[in-house]
Amino acid sequence: MKTKKGEYASVLIKEISSLYTLRVRIEAENLGIKNAYRTLLSQLYVKDGGTQLSLAEKTGMKAPTISITLRKMEKDGLVDRVVDEKDLRKTHVYLTEKGKKTTEDLNAAIERINEGFVKGLTETEKDFFIKNLENIKASLK
Repeated sequence: MKTKKGEYASVLIKEISSLYTLRVRIEAENLGIKNAYRTLLSQLYVKDGGTQLSLAEKTGMKAPTISITLRKMEKDGLVDRVVDEKDLRKTHVYLTEKGKKTTEDLNAAIERINEGFVKGLTETEKDFFIKNLENIKASLK
C-alpha cells in the first residue's frame, strides 16, 4: 500500500525539524554554549533584566531548573544575577558582555542555518514554500 502524501509530508516535516534542531545544537556547542543555555540566552537577548520567574514563564522551564542553569551561566561569565533592591524576593538576570557576544554569535550561526532552508530557490519559490508552510501550520491549529 502506498504511503499517503499527508503522512509523508508529516514525516518530512519531523525529519527536517530534527535535523534543524541538531544543526543548531552543534553550532551552539561549537561556540561553547551548552544546550540548556540557549533558550535563556535568547530570552535575555530579547529582554534583558528579566526575573527568574518571568524567564520560567516564558521558557516553560521549571523554576529550580532555571536557578541551577543560571548559577552555571553566571559561573561561565554569561549572566549576572542582581537582587531587586525594592523586592528582595526578586532576582533580575542580565547578560554580561560575554553573554551578549555569545548570543550574537549563536544568532549569526542560526541565521546561516536558516538561509540554508531556501538556498537555491528563486524568490518566487521561496514565497511559495513559505506560503505552503503557513498553510500547513494554520491547518493544524
